[in-house]
Amino acid sequence: MRTRLLIFIILFFIAGCKSKSGVPSGVVAPKKMQAILWDMMRADQFLADYVLNKDTSLNKTTESLKYYQQIFALHKISKEQFQHSFSFYKTHPILLKTIMDSIAAPPKDTVAKGVQIVPISDSAIAKPDTTVNGSGKLLPDSTKIRKRIKKLVVN
Repeated sequence: MRTRLLIFIILFFIAGCKSKSGVPSGVVAPKKMQAILWDMMRADQFLADYVLNKDTSLNKTTESLKYYQQIFALHKISKEQFQHSFSFYKTHPILLKTIMDSIAAPPKDTVAKGVQIVPISDSAIAKPDTTVNGSGKLLPDSTKIRKRIKKLVVN
């Protein structure tokens, strides 16, 4: 009897120590869900700004579904998998919050490949001309000029 009670207590503690952030096997992983939601938000923004704004005869719902199907095909999931995963994340608000917070910065794998951000070098910053009328003759040092003006004003 004692051994059964001991085994039950051990199993209870092991079950209690299970990770709360884990997702079941049928649910899309958080990183992939983040990328899917990011693409869906971009598609909605594109529809609102360019497609539906130009052609008001289009139905927003059907156009959105067309783009969503393309996104699902791109990420190799079905609509049902997405709905099941999204309902799971809605019942786990901590996981959903981390996904939605990370959408503020776009996922690195969705950034266009081949685009390289080049930092501005010092040579790109306009520097004042240190010559007199572009003649090549250098201007005198400004500290020397200030000292001369100070002497003239004091005297």
